[in-house]
Amino acid sequence: MNTMLDYINQQQRVLEDILINKNTNLNNFTSIVKKTKTKRWLVLATGSSYNSVLCAKMYIEKVSKVSIEIKEPYNFYEYENISEDIDLIIAVSQRGTSTSTIDAVERVNKVSKVPLVILTSIMDSPITKLNDNIVDIGCGVETVGYSTKGVTATILTLMIMGIETARSKDLLFENQIGDEYTKLTKMVSKIPSIIKKTIQFYHNNKARLDASERISPLGYGPNVGTVREAETKFTETVRVPSQGLEIEAYMHGPIFELHKNSTLFFTEVVNAKPYERSRKLEMFVSRHCDNIFTITTNKKTGSKHELSLEIVVDELLSPLLLVIPYQLFSFLISKAKGIDLSIPVYTNFKEVMQSKVE
Repeated sequence: MNTMLDYINQQQRVLEDILINKNTNLNNFTSIVKKTKTKRWLVLATGSSYNSVLCAKMYIEKVSKVSIEIKEPYNFYEYENISEDIDLIIAVSQRGTSTSTIDAVERVNKVSKVPLVILTSIMDSPITKLNDNIVDIGCGVETVGYSTKGVTATILTLMIMGIETARSKDLLFENQIGDEYTKLTKMVSKIPSIIKKTIQFYHNNKARLDASERISPLGYGPNVGTVREAETKFTETVRVPSQGLEIEAYMHGPIFELHKNSTLFFTEVVNAKPYERSRKLEMFVSRHCDNIFTITTNKKTGSKHELSLEIVVDELLSPLLLVIPYQLFSFLISKAKGIDLSIPVYTNFKEVMQSKVE
């Protein structure tokens, strides 16, 4: 049986295949955006799918000049309406079995004529029966219940959708489109190095990381999506209270629960506008907490508590790589705590709550 680590290690190959097969996978999507010249997207997603959309949102909005609204499918189904200016609806469900997302798609089919596209990784899943416009996320089956390669595959697929939307709207010249794909290809090639550095960092800080009782991953800009996914992974696997927040939001309330034994992760992209403010906050909280760690694109500084990935990356693309260390920490810490991720926490949860369609 595959583990989370197996799927983490598969990510480079999976993402390379997505880039190679992008034209085939996005055929239905590109046909729609060529016709609509889309400007306003409604994206329906929950859990790690929601986090993945948040990771890609700022890049898509910049490159393709669209505005994206993300909604939780259950709330949308029960309470909300489709804004009049929405010209494309996208439903994201990696395994295609989320009851709330399926219900939301069924409602869209009943009440709207806006084009609908479904993103999923299993082409015969229940959600694919509801619409013909399917985009294959490209990660295949992920039998572990805690998504890793599915997250990066979703982020990359969405970013490619942004580039192809820009192409359809004549917002980028062909050489500029080539430059964007070159950036993504170079980023994917860095994944083995990031995995190696993260594992080494974990072992260098193993005692403190394994003792984590309360985890707060912090970030800014597009990496708010990254820390939201970190929150999800830590909660699912390490099973301690976790909260992923934008740095300014952290300062407005959550900081007051900080204590010596808290564990904080700062997620930093060098040369980003909030970088210095993030560093300033890091310096402050280090006076009040013993477990401050940094994941940074910067070069090594010699700090034992700083995971230096040593990569040059466009900030808006950076979540594609910066989410990977959090996946590894989640797996390694949970393993050290003796948590068997192959055993469900609640064996009858899905049956009682009907959160998934089998």
